[in-house]
Amino acid sequence: MPSSANITVTATAVADQAKASSATLIPVGHIPGYDVGVDYHAYGLDIDQTGFVAIYDQPQVRQTVQTQLQGMADRGATSIQTGIWVAKGSGSYCCSTAQVTFPMTSQEQANLRAYAQDLASTVGAGGNRLRLDIALEWLGAADFTIGSPTTTLGTANLSPVEFTSRVQATTDRVLAAVGDVTRPDGVKVVETIFLVSEVALPDAATPPGPVTNNGWFLTTNYSHFVSGALQAGIRPSVYFNAADGCTQDVVLDDGYVDGSFPILNGHRSMFQMYRGLKFMVDNGLPIPSGRIDFDCYINSTGATYDQLLQRILDDADATLPSLGAPQVYDIPETYYFADPTHRLQYGQAFAAQAAQHPRLQRVSFWTTPDGGGSGQSAAYPFTIEDFLPPPPP
Repeated sequence: MPSSANITVTATAVADQAKASSATLIPVGHIPGYDVGVDYHAYGLDIDQTGFVAIYDQPQVRQTVQTQLQGMADRGATSIQTGIWVAKGSGSYCCSTAQVTFPMTSQEQANLRAYAQDLASTVGAGGNRLRLDIALEWLGAADFTIGSPTTTLGTANLSPVEFTSRVQATTDRVLAAVGDVTRPDGVKVVETIFLVSEVALPDAATPPGPVTNNGWFLTTNYSHFVSGALQAGIRPSVYFNAADGCTQDVVLDDGYVDGSFPILNGHRSMFQMYRGLKFMVDNGLPIPSGRIDFDCYINSTGATYDQLLQRILDDADATLPSLGAPQVYDIPETYYFADPTHRLQYGQAFAAQAAQHPRLQRVSFWTTPDGGGSGQSAAYPFTIEDFLPPPPP
């Protein structure tokens, strides 16, 4: 979903308002080691107008976000994922309040730090605290898919050397902003920073092949980012795009034969992730530690969501460990359907899988734009309990 965030949306009403208004009265269940989070980067439906990182120094914006963080924690959230769209050229402040400058300015850095501090101080009605994951998105002046690493890159037509310098300045400033922010209980508030969201590595489709823009970006910048993140005590990662791999026809394609990697035979849902991880291994890049992160927008034409999610996780277990990957998973993006009945059915698939097996450690649902599908955006308040088990009787 992040790649669509340039970032105009069609607003739709948030569902279940009555239920959402009584957050502290809603009991929720808990599964040890399983976190439910929100992809939260805007305080309203329109991400262009209500994205908050670039304008967090405005008192009313900050107060609104603080109130919403408290409400999400009260409803059982333990994780927040915030996207930061690095996009603006120097001196250019167009397009979206979810976007920051390339490289990030001192004011934007201060805004991010203040937001992390506010999130760190939030305590839910049930005593739960929040962790923050940050997902970096590269658009506009920072869009490495525009141009070529042999000529110029991004809408500003920067040389590869200048482009790389700005990428590394931005990641260094993000790390400096949040690296030492801790909660009152002593836990570092930022758990993971994703250098790239929904990373696409077609380079690995038919090896050996030419390293194209996506591969160039990782091979040039990932090691620098990893080194800085580890020094700050933050987990560095990327997450993969499994959008094509979470439809029923793909997931249940038992007859699939992979022409390049036989280990994928019968495991078509891992087509993109396996290739992405293999590219990292083949190029000497550290694969994400602790768990593997991939978005998963499950589409069913008859099978239950629980059946499809279990098969996807089984496919991951059957293939990714051959590359040294852990059998532990995070879903940093998935649907947040507008219809309450549909959303509960969908969310309970994640809760059920987490209850059955500790391999699923976290799910975070996408909100705006298009969190419930094309044109179906969601804004606070959110029924986070739909992705949690019911409370004990």
